[in-house]
Order: sequence, then structure tokens, then C-alpha cells
Amino acid sequence: MNARTVDLWAGVGIAAAGLITLFYLIPNYVSAGFGFGLSPRAFPYLCAGAITVLGVFLVLLNLKASRRDQIKAPVARPALRRLLVVLSVLVVTLALMQWAGYLAAAVVCVALLMWMMGERRWLPILLTSVGWSLFLWFLFDRLLGTPLP
Repeated sequence: MNARTVDLWAGVGIAAAGLITLFYLIPNYVSAGFGFGLSPRAFPYLCAGAITVLGVFLVLLNLKASRRDQIKAPVARPALRRLLVVLSVLVVTLALMQWAGYLAAAVVCVALLMWMMGERRWLPILLTSVGWSLFLWFLFDRLLGTPLP
């Protein structure tokens, strides 16, 4: 795989994620506000729009063949596979968060990511995943008054 191919597919993925965010996620999951002042959707729309434009720009820059076709990809296939696995874990965590709540999803996510990083001892995995999740829940939910999903 060459650098141009990696950049082309990265641009397609970034542009697709930006379009999904612009036309589905923000309208369905960000409040429209109270009708006065700056809408809570303004900054997410600005960021998602900029990301989408940059993704399209990356695609357009890499559509035409160039001398970058001879440059080897800066990222190896195993690293890309690991990235996709981590992204899948995060998507599963978001789905689990909707179904079981923050604490259960956070514990599972931290435990899975620790296991994927090579930790095989169950006690550090258990203590870290439960302890860190409880700490963040206590900090945000109890001390700061910001409820977590």
C-alpha cells in the first residue's frame, strides 16, 4: 500500500464521518437551544463542517496519480487493523453506554483497552477499570453536578 492510497481512504473516511455528523448526529443529538443567543449546535456544526471540508480536500489532493505512488505507506497494515479494532471497541462502548449506562460501559471499555495493550493480570485490570470509572463518575456526577449517560 502506498501513501497516496492511505491518504485517499483516510480522506473518504473523514469526509463520510463529517457528513454523518452534520446531517444525522448533530440534528438528532444536540439540542436546538431556547431560541435566543448562540445555538448549542453552532460550534458542533462549525467543527464538523471544517472536518468534512478538510476530508474532501484530502480526497481531491490524492485523486490524481503523483510521485507519492512510489512512497510506501507511513502506516503498516497491522497498525491499521489495530486502529479499526480500537474504534470498534469505542463504538461498542457507546452502544453499551446507551443500554447499560456510563459505569458499566466505562468498566468494560477500560478493561478491554488494557487487555488489548497487553495487560493480562486480572487484578490490575479490575482495579483500574472499576476504580477509574467510579472516580470519573463521582467527579462529574456528584462533585460537578454533570450527569453522565
